Amino acid sequence: MTDRAGDVEAAAFQARRSGARLTRPALKSAYFPTLSLAYHLHALPERELIYVKNPKAACSTVLLWLHRLHTGDHDFSPDNVHEQHGIPRPGEIGWRRVMGMLSGDSFRFTFVRNPMDRLESGYRDKIVNSRGWREKVQTTLDLPVDPETPVSFDQFLSALELQDPVSQMDPHWRPQHVNLMHPLVEFDHIGHVESFDHDLAIIRRAAHLPDVPLEVRNVSRTSGLTSVYAGRPDRVRRVEAIYATDFELYGY
Repeated sequence: MTDRAGDVEAAAFQARRSGARLTRPALKSAYFPTLSLAYHLHALPERELIYVKNPKAACSTVLLWLHRLHTGDHDFSPDNVHEQHGIPRPGEIGWRRVMGMLSGDSFRFTFVRNPMDRLESGYRDKIVNSRGWREKVQTTLDLPVDPETPVSFDQFLSALELQDPVSQMDPHWRPQHVNLMHPLVEFDHIGHVESFDHDLAIIRRAAHLPDVPLEVRNVSRTSGLTSVYAGRPDRVRRVEAIYATDFELYGY
């Protein structure tokens, strides 16, 4: 266990023991020192519901569902739901209330995904099909920075192995338990992308939510593509090492 992980475990134990409420500074310091905490929290106070966003785990689908739930506009279908939605921001709600919701005043939920599939999806989406992220990988590996030069999956893994998961990894591929602020934040339900409909039905019933139309967004288009893991047990072992805690916590 790293020193940082040990400190977070100790803080979680003390918080549970004392019944202390979660605070924005504590969560920022432990999990989002260089990232926006607000970007990952989506609360609907009138529904007593709060979602912690976990990129590359059906978050676009969940955000659209939450918008429709909040506004009643069941036909809303923007190009980029991450930038175009009517879900109130934590600053609009008030951070004290949002922290109360995250501490247990509301139903808390999220979704996770098989770490192998999630990482491959992130690599194809952000590294293969997008030039912006390539420069970060090249810089980490001290490679010539050229967004036109492809980055192999092995190079991508090498970059991840050099990065601190909390302060350096991008949310699209940093360990899910870090995105979900384990163990400080406890959830009423953690759904799995692989059983999305079943888990969403559980969330709806448990949180007493009305049924609204669901639109699946950003489905990975990997049909016909050879998996990056095919015939490469060495890659599988490297991914298992990077995401060992996710595999253990979420049953993969």
